[in-house]
Amino acid sequence: MSRQIWWFGGLFLVALVCWQWFRPITDTPVNQQDYQPDFIAKNLSSVQYNQLGLPYRGLDAEYAEYYEPLAMTLMEKPVILLYSPDGQPQWQLSGDEGMINTNDNAVLNGTVVGRGLQPDALVRTLTTEYLELDFIKNQLRSNRNVQLNSPTFQAQGQGLLGKLDQQTVELLHETRATYFTTP
Repeated sequence: MSRQIWWFGGLFLVALVCWQWFRPITDTPVNQQDYQPDFIAKNLSSVQYNQLGLPYRGLDAEYAEYYEPLAMTLMEKPVILLYSPDGQPQWQLSGDEGMINTNDNAVLNGTVVGRGLQPDALVRTLTTEYLELDFIKNQLRSNRNVQLNSPTFQAQGQGLLGKLDQQTVELLHETRATYFTTP
């Protein structure tokens, strides 16, 4: 081999080492995308109606961002109002932050408060830091500490499973309750 070939080979190796040495380092993964909202809403208010024209779900939020590729809406100060089959307000659920997707699931975070709005509601208030709502199965779920209050009892525990259509709420673990007698 001639010196010229060795010289070009060595120059190529030096260029390859310099390219790797001075290449900018990026911490972001290649697959991570920076999604921008498709639309932004302030003071959002929405009511959905069933086939009979009766309301079945309402949504209010101070601020909301909708992301089409993710099929979800991120919200600040969301308030979800759930109605009974006859169109009467049944539950009002609010949180500091929330997310709802097009598969009819919602998550509320922060200070989450649920209020039973029916006069005969067994639970008047529900308080937790995290609450999942499944609108298809009509269920509430949480894996955090939960407090339930009513005129006849106070209960707290870890985890919750609630069935909206049956008006039942079950604390799953470490449950403590105090019952009151009414005069």
